[in-house]
Amino acid sequence: MRLFLSSYRAGKHPDRLVELFGAGSQVGVITNAKDYKSFGERKASVNELLNYLSALAMKPVEIDLRDYFQISNSVSEVLSKNKTIWLAGGNAFLLRRALRQSGIEPILGDAVRKNQIVLGGESAGAIIMGPTLKHSELDTDEDSPNYIPEGYDKEVIWEGLDFITYVPVPHYQTSDYIGIYEYVSKLDKEGIPYKTMTDDQAILINGDKEEFLE
Repeated sequence: MRLFLSSYRAGKHPDRLVELFGAGSQVGVITNAKDYKSFGERKASVNELLNYLSALAMKPVEIDLRDYFQISNSVSEVLSKNKTIWLAGGNAFLLRRALRQSGIEPILGDAVRKNQIVLGGESAGAIIMGPTLKHSELDTDEDSPNYIPEGYDKEVIWEGLDFITYVPVPHYQTSDYIGIYEYVSKLDKEGIPYKTMTDDQAILINGDKEEFLE
């Protein structure tokens, strides 16, 4: 597997992200974690991320998985056209639902494990790569498992994609995310393995080599 997990963007390591993804590569950016935002806020947030990736000499293309909720089989085209995928941050539970409702979940999982897709994700996009979403929930729309926009299934999916054996915990020691300490405490109490990341740090996995980028 080839994975890049971060707390915010590429942290202090954009060079390592470009190295893994490939300079000039087209990147499919799955933005459904941002579906808790208003239309205008969502558009601004998505554009900011696309501009960031463009500034790294990559070619980002937004993928809104809601376009595939009612269209069977066509979602496979997403991965045939994009060999690098970025999971944007936001509401992890909406992102998780979107991956399942669109039908891309098993296709993506198979492609990542076979090294056919390079996958990256920040914040919520990193969390879901672990074994569980438990204890990442908060009462705000950004982190609530119970915030259900139009078109989304109500069922809460607590299982992560299980690409790694631990939970990546983003925004550690970031003043705006005081709930992170409670998150870590609950993971500790339940004995769930985790690794914390500040907004400067990242985790890079390339085959059997894993690096924690400070």
